[in-house]
Amino acid sequence: MKNLNKIFLALGLVAALGMSSCTGDLEFAPEDPTVTTNSEFSKDPQGYMNRVLAECYLSFATTGTGGASGSANVEGFDGGMGTFQRAIYNLNEIPTDESCWLPTNDSHMNATVQYCVFPANNPAIYGTYSRLFINASICNEFIRTVKNGKFGLPENLQATGEEYIRQARILRALSYYYLIDLFGNVPYADESVATGSIPAQNTRAEAYEKVVADLEAVVTEYGDNYDVVYGYVGKEAAMALLTKFYLNAEVFAGVKAYDKCWNMCQQIITRHTGAGFNNSGLVPHYSTLFGANNDTYGPGKAKGLQEILWSIPYDIANLTAFAGSSFMINAHVTSSPAGSPWTIDKADYNTGSGWKCTLARRQFSEKFEWNTDGTSNDTRVKWWGTAADGFKIENTGLAQADYGNGFVAVKYTNWNYLEDGSIDKNNVPATADFCDADYAVIRLAEIYLNAAEAQLRGGGGDAATATQYINFIRERAGVAPWTTFELSLNNVLDERARELYQENCRRTDLVRYGLFTGSGYIWNWKGGVQNGTAIDSHLNLYPIPETVIALAGYQQNPGY
Repeated sequence: MKNLNKIFLALGLVAALGMSSCTGDLEFAPEDPTVTTNSEFSKDPQGYMNRVLAECYLSFATTGTGGASGSANVEGFDGGMGTFQRAIYNLNEIPTDESCWLPTNDSHMNATVQYCVFPANNPAIYGTYSRLFINASICNEFIRTVKNGKFGLPENLQATGEEYIRQARILRALSYYYLIDLFGNVPYADESVATGSIPAQNTRAEAYEKVVADLEAVVTEYGDNYDVVYGYVGKEAAMALLTKFYLNAEVFAGVKAYDKCWNMCQQIITRHTGAGFNNSGLVPHYSTLFGANNDTYGPGKAKGLQEILWSIPYDIANLTAFAGSSFMINAHVTSSPAGSPWTIDKADYNTGSGWKCTLARRQFSEKFEWNTDGTSNDTRVKWWGTAADGFKIENTGLAQADYGNGFVAVKYTNWNYLEDGSIDKNNVPATADFCDADYAVIRLAEIYLNAAEAQLRGGGGDAATATQYINFIRERAGVAPWTTFELSLNNVLDERARELYQENCRRTDLVRYGLFTGSGYIWNWKGGVQNGTAIDSHLNLYPIPETVIALAGYQQNPGY
């Protein structure tokens, strides 16, 4: 995974797909024999296969080739916003109580999405749709290439090829998880769909069933093999993603799979108990999960504690992006101008950039317990800018001039941490615009929360066990444990907000609870009104982008 390079193949793998064409998001260019031929592959079949698999992974980490400033896979849109993690953040966090987007020059976010206004011609919505299909298509082309024998793999590399196919199927499933979540009725295409064809649109339930069946098959194929190399995915990543599918099955497919969610969570939890905080498998200090050396607790590198079950690696030579952990720091912080009523310094986070683009909304900040001096005993807000720093909790406006009117919910830093949770002052990363921290896609803490919710929804287990799962998380955060009487669906939802904020879960959670639309839960500027207002239920899904409708003939989601 070092020095990832863009690979153009004669086999059709061309990732520089424009946004001007719907089919460009769903297919790849035809063969170009001037690029790389089968005879070239035969010189180093594993080397070529490794580099092409790296392209599958790279599509989840950065905008395209050449890092942050290189060519973008999604054209006609801000390169950073078109990166996988940030594209999901745009649609799964910014329209909720957790976040907002202040720069007024980004009207596709500032004047629309953050107010729960989702026009079908919105570039951010189209950019996310395109990114997800591009990633799935790159994985499909890789799988097709291996299966068709175009790498010319000798017998001793066949098992390696099969393993790489499994990894590509897992990555593809992650793209489809968000496609199903955000857009509902989407076309499903695996490697059997002919290059150049436009896949038929599936119902949300049909797409769910196909993706889940394939992911379940991957888990079965792995057997007892949980081995994984740093930067790659394996059996446990597939299992963790399945828990997310199962938890949302009633929304996605109209079927209850809470029992499957509970059982899968138990398998994961069992593998991790016996070490870490209270033998839970959780790392003892929350901040260490979001620092520059958090790969210590991730797949392939963990030494006894692997709380991060799936990560997007950024501690890799020459890999840069205005997304991932760099975005998670820089979008939040700045340095206070002279005379400012609030105090924050980007140097405190060891970053060279501060964009002051986003704040938390009051209703989310109020889910934490605050002392009278503006501090909190909850270690999950250790790096926040709060009332103790002169920030106001109320959001009087959502423009960059309003920075200071809302708490700054910083989660990541560019510091290395020691095992006791303190900053390693003898091993300080260079202050830079890009952070070395890996982005945590799924953590063991989420598995505990998924299990507790599944138990409450009738998936199995017992209240005492579910309560203990929640208390592992709460006690690590330094807040009071619950009794079984405090275990409820609404309380679990709030705990998910506190533990998993900015991990691209919030809108999905609110939809599952029936609280994203309607009047059951109101937050500042929901519906474009300062104190919030109810929004229509059709907004539980984003529109299929109008360009896709025009070129592919797909049916639009209701209400658009």
